[in-house]
Amino acid sequence: MVDVKNEMRYILVTRLLERAAEAGLLSAEELCTAKGLALERYRPATVWE
Repeated sequence: MVDVKNEMRYILVTRLLERAAEAGLLSAEELCTAKGLALERYRPATVWE
């Protein structure tokens, strides 16, 4: 079963992280690490399918 809340949270968090990186607030390494943490936290099913 797909957890829609977690899917939406994952999408929102990763988009915010990408925007922060574009604004120069995160380095490429920090962005990669943060996305990995978001993936662990929210485990979106669509990423794995």
